[in-house]
Amino acid sequence: MQSTPTAMADDPSRDARLRAANRRTGLVLLAIALLFFFGIILSRMFDDPLIPTGVIGGAAVLFLIIAIGRHLRK
Repeated sequence: MQSTPTAMADDPSRDARLRAANRRTGLVLLAIALLFFFGIILSRMFDDPLIPTGVIGGAAVLFLIIAIGRHLRK
């Protein structure tokens, strides 16, 4: 069986995997955006310089855990 671009485009399992990967990526980006959003609000409420640092650190750790975890599963 020869794989041509049109044959690959018609593969429903490939489309489903791509859709699932896009959803996971979107959820990761949404989680990071929400973390920054609420972190900025909290930093304005408490007026503590450690909160923005914690938010940035939390976003970095969250991103690393998810990114490394996804690659370990493969």
